[in-house]
Amino acid sequence: MILDAHSVPTGTVIETDICIIGGGAAGIALAREFIDSGLRVTLLESGGEKPDRATQDLYAGSIIGRPYEMFPNSRFRYFGGTTNRWGGAWCDLPSALDFETRDDIPYSGWPFPLSHLEPWYRRAQPVLKLGPYGYDLTDWGIASTDIPEPFLGPHFLCRVLQQAPSNQFGRQYGPELRRAQNLTVYLHANALRLHGGENGGPVGQVDVGVLSGGRFAVRARTYVLACGGIENARLLLLSENEAGAVLGNEHDLVGRFFMLHLEYSGGAIIPSDPNADMSFQTGENGAKHKRYGRFRRFVSYVSLSDDTRRQGGLPAMRFRFRYPRPSEIDALRRLVFRSGSNASALQDLMTVIRKSPDLATYVTRRIVYGRNKPPTPLEEIPLKCTSEQMPNPESRIGLGNDRDALGLPKVAVNWQLTEQDQSGLIAAHRLLQAELDRSGFGKLRSDIPDSGSDWPFDLRGDQHHMGTTRMHRDPKLGVVDENCRVHGTENLYMAGCSVFPTGGTFNPTFTIVALALRLADHVKQRLT
Repeated sequence: MILDAHSVPTGTVIETDICIIGGGAAGIALAREFIDSGLRVTLLESGGEKPDRATQDLYAGSIIGRPYEMFPNSRFRYFGGTTNRWGGAWCDLPSALDFETRDDIPYSGWPFPLSHLEPWYRRAQPVLKLGPYGYDLTDWGIASTDIPEPFLGPHFLCRVLQQAPSNQFGRQYGPELRRAQNLTVYLHANALRLHGGENGGPVGQVDVGVLSGGRFAVRARTYVLACGGIENARLLLLSENEAGAVLGNEHDLVGRFFMLHLEYSGGAIIPSDPNADMSFQTGENGAKHKRYGRFRRFVSYVSLSDDTRRQGGLPAMRFRFRYPRPSEIDALRRLVFRSGSNASALQDLMTVIRKSPDLATYVTRRIVYGRNKPPTPLEEIPLKCTSEQMPNPESRIGLGNDRDALGLPKVAVNWQLTEQDQSGLIAAHRLLQAELDRSGFGKLRSDIPDSGSDWPFDLRGDQHHMGTTRMHRDPKLGVVDENCRVHGTENLYMAGCSVFPTGGTFNPTFTIVALALRLADHVKQRLT
């Protein structure tokens, strides 16, 4: 069932088996796994079923490092979380190298290989309303003969992003959670702090508050934080054990290794043949399907190959191609994204779009995610670049001096990059230029400074907040172990991309949901 926390009397103590904190993609995917399990489950969601400014403002904080323009409105604090902003999630698989430990990248390596997660990726596929499981170009009818030579290897390869239909988790899965007899969702329920025991003893309870002033507590056998890459760290930093030590922070790692994907325009490719066939990049299956939605789309992008990254000590790098579009389309696209700072305006805009199926399809395909086919002839092909951020302990989430409406310290974001981040993107662009020259496909007009003193003029961090409660078997190198359990605390787990040791350039939602399903299996085994 779904209840409003305003109805819970102050002083109430709710007893449950599992307490999930956060109702976004990770928290909802996790909660669904326990329906009819025989376990009592409580999910705490800070927001309601619609956005409101007072709740959204709880995400406010300060920037004390590199400027980060998307903070705080890269996150949405109401039931469904940031899935409420999706017109259709892009999903792709990491490469095998993204999970490997590398001598040339400090702090790299996941506790298991990519192949270990495959069963949960397959289970995550229908949760995200994706089509059949397939991330090779051949799965989408693209042959090697369709791909221009510089992107056939050995240095650059094409990979696939699948687009899910619009899948707002609160709207999609709310009815299912509402019907569940063993599961209760509390809306407007803000986790304030967790209380841990002595010497790694279990967490005893989480204090909960509502903005109107009510306070109650939840006591559970197991707790899972699924609040996002920033709030997971913030809530741990607010929580202590009986000795006054911050939970999970014995080695001062909570909040460290804050990572984003680096995005920038890298210039443009000037093709030797303006009539070059670039249609390998995008396609769709227009047939209606009861399960998978009205259409499915894929986009192929160009990335550095794993072998080249190993040989050159390079981070992951992704290139997407951008094409001209009418100015009115750009204007509407800007309106969609700028409305993120005004939740009610965004809601009104999306209501209009949803009530017009043809307009919704048009917006999804062309305004938010681009166009279907490149124009011909092509005078130039502008680049949209994404680079992996190297794990960096000095890039971190902390607590500031200001306090929010609940009386809690606001978050302070200290986003930092390294010389290795800079040298990696310079080297990748030099390699792209060399491959274009070698193949005769064209020339690169690069916007990347050719020295280590400057960054791309429009470099920014995206909305993927990763790494702040990183996963590692060694508690001196990670906040959680290979099962996402907080080191030193026997009944506290983390969900979401805060546990990512490295971020690659892959869109994180697919991996977030896969890890949530894997965590559900682990908790079931432990509690039943």
